[in-house]
Amino acid sequence: MMITGSQAGTVTTTHDSGAGSLREVMSGAIDHDVIDFASSLNGATITLSSGSLGISGVTLTLDASALSAGIILSGDHSSRIFTITGNANVTLRSLHLRDGLEREGNGGGIFALSSHLLLDGCSIQDCVSAYDGGGLWGNGVTGSIERCRISGNQAGSFGGGVFLIGVNGSKFLDISSTQISGNVAPFGGGIYNLAANPTLRNCSIQGNSGGGMRSEKSANPLLRNCIVWGNTMISNAIANCQIHQTEDCHPDISYCLIQGASDASSFSVGSIVTWGIGNLDGCLNTSDPGFVAAVNASDVPNSASDLRLFIGSPCLNAGNNDFGSPTNDLSGNARIQGISINLGAFEGGYESFSHLYPDLDPAGDNNGNGLTNFLEYALDCPPDGPVDAVTLPAVSIKNSVCFLTTVRRSNGIDIMPLLETSTRLNPTSWVPMIQDVDYSPESVTVLSTARQQVVFRLLVSDPARFYRQGFSTGK
Repeated sequence: MMITGSQAGTVTTTHDSGAGSLREVMSGAIDHDVIDFASSLNGATITLSSGSLGISGVTLTLDASALSAGIILSGDHSSRIFTITGNANVTLRSLHLRDGLEREGNGGGIFALSSHLLLDGCSIQDCVSAYDGGGLWGNGVTGSIERCRISGNQAGSFGGGVFLIGVNGSKFLDISSTQISGNVAPFGGGIYNLAANPTLRNCSIQGNSGGGMRSEKSANPLLRNCIVWGNTMISNAIANCQIHQTEDCHPDISYCLIQGASDASSFSVGSIVTWGIGNLDGCLNTSDPGFVAAVNASDVPNSASDLRLFIGSPCLNAGNNDFGSPTNDLSGNARIQGISINLGAFEGGYESFSHLYPDLDPAGDNNGNGLTNFLEYALDCPPDGPVDAVTLPAVSIKNSVCFLTTVRRSNGIDIMPLLETSTRLNPTSWVPMIQDVDYSPESVTVLSTARQQVVFRLLVSDPARFYRQGFSTGK
């Protein structure tokens, strides 16, 4: 996505004030400026020790997308993180908001009033408001939330994750490829809509206490390619715990999986629900989404869930491609990897050793070929299968250039690949290979749904050099 505007400055320090600080750079910004962050700050935390960051009446972009781990902005459990007002037009990219606190009002992470807001690749976690909008409070706000995580937030009244106020059912935020999970509020634990018409596409709303989504006063949300599951409310039917509305609201649902819902009659006021086409039956046990690690709504606030989908999930290839947006999912993977787009925030079916082989010891060697069960799983070979099924790494030479070809499982959530090199074969001489020093990626070929062939160009030459491929457990 192209960013236009002048360069206001680069943030070079994690200090809350002074030269090079985010607060100082923002104070000198003018309309349509862009603020970025030095590469040395990749993954760093900027702790706000002197109150929230205010933006009013200007178009401003804060962009940390060039940093692989983005930037963390912490309210340090003492203040809100952003206050956005006065018809501002604000874009936030790859910023991760943590530990915001609003003791006397709304919006623990972000307070946005009468403005336009774009959140891209951001997260809002573990923020608290005394009243409404633990993560985000938006009144009269347009724009979009794309590829974001909003989790573990809490509000004293309405909207633990997100609180939205529109005007007479006005069009509101578009929310896409976003996870809203583990939030808590008495009403609308995940999202609370008041006279707002948000459009949600490819969202996962899971494990929120106080309900997944609550709509009141002519709020008409539209849901496409979404999963709404495992949310709870006091004394309500399962479907109403996922999507709850008063009689003047009209949710429109297609190509979704809603727990406890097989048609409009599953809701307490079914006549006001538009139950469109392509929805999965949320009353069947076989329609369980198959999340890698769902959060329990009784254990909130909680930001530790993993809402990627295991292979075998009914939500794989169950969406409508016309509603898929943006191009990448919440993990950054390309959308529509199979026949159709998946439901929810993540694309692609995943596996883990314990899920695929619950009765096998990962350190064992069931087929006796000298490779551990986990290593064969990481190579996408059955640990209890034929001993000659394993494809081992190989070095080849073409036009005097050396290449290393490896095969590995591409969908293992518990696999951390490791490449090592040695010139002596001494057990202590093996060292990890470093990209752009020892090798550069050459090509990736998809061999099957879960198997890749990866070719690396080798950048070092010695009279004798050895290479080995290994894997360690990432979970």
